[in-house]
Amino acid sequence: MNRHHIVLTAAEQALVDKIDLRLDIASHEDGHAIYLANRELIPPLLKSLADRSAIPAQRVAYWTDPKFRTGRMKGAHRDIFARNGSKGIDAYTHPHFIPFLRYFLFGADLPAPVIAEFEQKIGDPRWFGGSDIIGLAKETRAIVRRYNLRHYSHSDEFHKLAIDNGLSHDNAESVRKAAVEAARR
Repeated sequence: MNRHHIVLTAAEQALVDKIDLRLDIASHEDGHAIYLANRELIPPLLKSLADRSAIPAQRVAYWTDPKFRTGRMKGAHRDIFARNGSKGIDAYTHPHFIPFLRYFLFGADLPAPVIAEFEQKIGDPRWFGGSDIIGLAKETRAIVRRYNLRHYSHSDEFHKLAIDNGLSHDNAESVRKAAVEAARR
């Protein structure tokens, strides 16, 4: 088990095993049926996780805190869902919430060697200082190129990984920008 995966109870694991967490659904599959099935499973899972505070605080903040969201529209990810008509349970069962649920459960969606190399470059996050971000940004660009992580979503995954490793919001944002720069070249 990856160290970034949260520990689930047996009942939570049973729910996760039934939830369709795929990000891409083939065109020949019934996406509405998948949505309906997930709609019955996700709320009890989230309630159980919330009741025991199992989701790390930085992951919840990624969903609820506006500073963790970049882009033209202002507000937290949760606020954007609300502006589009998905509030409360409707937001959590919306198909576009699946990436957030995956992050809550498993952390950043990057290959294990990438995560290991990135974390090795950070070292002990307690000793990571403001001047260290320049070197980490350079190393992040090198990792993106070495592993050919050119998809736009990879920069957000590096941002999440930086947050999970205790980097400040500003340093995590610098990591995200470095990953974007490397993916464009």
